[in-house]
Amino acid sequence: MKHIRPFALVLVFFTFYLWNTKVLFESDNLYGRFDWDMYSFHVEFLRKSFLEFGAIPLWNPYYGAGFPVWENPTSKVGSITHLLVLFFPTLNALKISFLVYFILSGFLNIHSFRLYTKSTRLSSLFFVFLFQFSGFVFQKLYAGHLNQIPGLFLPSIVFYILYFVQNRNWGIGILITIITYILLSEGSIYPLTQILLLLFFLVPREIYISKSPKQSFINLSILTLFILVVLSFKWVPTYEFIHKVGRHFVADTFSLTYKDLYFIFFGSSQHPHLTTSISEMQYRYWEYGNYLGQFPLYLFLLLFFIKKRMLPVLFLLGLVLWMMMGKISPYSPASLLEQLPIYSWERVYPRWSLSVVFLYIWCLAVGFQNLWDWIPSRYHKGLEILTILCFLFHTQDTKQMNTKYLSEIFILPLPKIDIKNPNVYQMTVPTVPDYGSDSRMLPAIQSNLSTNDIYENLTFYFTNQTITDKDYRGEVYLLSTKKEFKPKSWKPDRYEFDNLPKGETLIFNQKYHPGFVSSIPSLRPCSYNGYLAIQPTKDIPNVTIFYSFVRSVWYFRKPWVNCKIF
Repeated sequence: MKHIRPFALVLVFFTFYLWNTKVLFESDNLYGRFDWDMYSFHVEFLRKSFLEFGAIPLWNPYYGAGFPVWENPTSKVGSITHLLVLFFPTLNALKISFLVYFILSGFLNIHSFRLYTKSTRLSSLFFVFLFQFSGFVFQKLYAGHLNQIPGLFLPSIVFYILYFVQNRNWGIGILITIITYILLSEGSIYPLTQILLLLFFLVPREIYISKSPKQSFINLSILTLFILVVLSFKWVPTYEFIHKVGRHFVADTFSLTYKDLYFIFFGSSQHPHLTTSISEMQYRYWEYGNYLGQFPLYLFLLLFFIKKRMLPVLFLLGLVLWMMMGKISPYSPASLLEQLPIYSWERVYPRWSLSVVFLYIWCLAVGFQNLWDWIPSRYHKGLEILTILCFLFHTQDTKQMNTKYLSEIFILPLPKIDIKNPNVYQMTVPTVPDYGSDSRMLPAIQSNLSTNDIYENLTFYFTNQTITDKDYRGEVYLLSTKKEFKPKSWKPDRYEFDNLPKGETLIFNQKYHPGFVSSIPSLRPCSYNGYLAIQPTKDIPNVTIFYSFVRSVWYFRKPWVNCKIF
């Protein structure tokens, strides 16, 4: 029972903290502002595919002339969210996954912290309450950045890896692999890059203080190889997709001052940009609010109780704070890291607040433990009660501050669309009515429409023809006659045709991708001015064109095949 009590207390506080967020579950047909539409769209595609086709297609034809599903980290295929969407409506699945990650990460964070630091239950509760109830999670929820919610696993994966370096425990190794997969499957690229930077500094420290540095280095090497091999089915295609297709992000031009840091973490209204209602502020400003609470502010003196061994962590805290401030000078960490490909995509440097909170609370919790050890044991019971009362105050403080605009998110009903699609397959339109969000894709997919609206700044963006264009000939047409050529059957990643005449060029209103193959080995799809096409050299009575994940990874390393121009 003693092992269960801390987790039960965590669950009680989590429930108490989330109590006034019941607006999240009042309806399953209210859609949120900002990026909620984007992630709803990706999840809705998975749900639609499963319910209508009984499968999980590997190609999404509804989005920017089509794009691969498994390789794209934003798609959420193979994630917990993906599993939930098979049983719940799209928005409910996203909300439930938010709760699952919020609570599961809390349990793993308390377990990993206690395992690594060998702290008492109270110090572990101190760490998890102060970290978990900071503003990060709800700032991301407001903006619809649901791919960053699993970033709450950052402490657990860091502590588990540091523990594994010292003690090769394969139960912990499996947990590390599972957490890494969660981050990959949910598209949590920013938390992953932060974890890599933290480990770059923390692992050498761990090896240095180890009793056997050589063995610790071997443990790290084995763990790294194990994760890379086991998760290669996910990270290899993701790597290929991002580095071959590429992304174009607008550089972050906002740099912070030292005064901003106080408002972001401890200000009574968070950052000054957050003093107005959601409807009156720009989405970008949500990155600049991560209210940590008054309790962690008052306890900063605990930093003086950390021991020499923790000084590198305190130094790393200062370095990450500097990183968070952006490109304030040519020699700032943000400017230097921008030279590395994976870090040149950092769009908003205040997202590093997640790592700042982690390192700061880690130092406070260790200081709290050291102070606790110094206080005579006869005072422990009273201090334990006082600390739990402080947790109660902290929970209420952060709940009030970080959820004050929550009811303003889910207020946007989907518009009715008058466009009727007579086909079983999608029909490409230029746009659909907006409903106040940043994108229009969700109502389009629910009406079986494909739009040119694309939301991820992919460099392979290709604008296909829409029904309003004079050159539109249908979703599939013959180049010679310019007439529509209907497939015998269709799934989002598969076209089946009765007969293909010799010498023709069949054009698909989708972008060319090397992952497309045909059921005839000698008939390989090609690129016709960027469009997917096939050119049969003989009459073919029956042929299927489909997207193959294996071929997509293999052919990404080879040049694209261009069609012959007759």
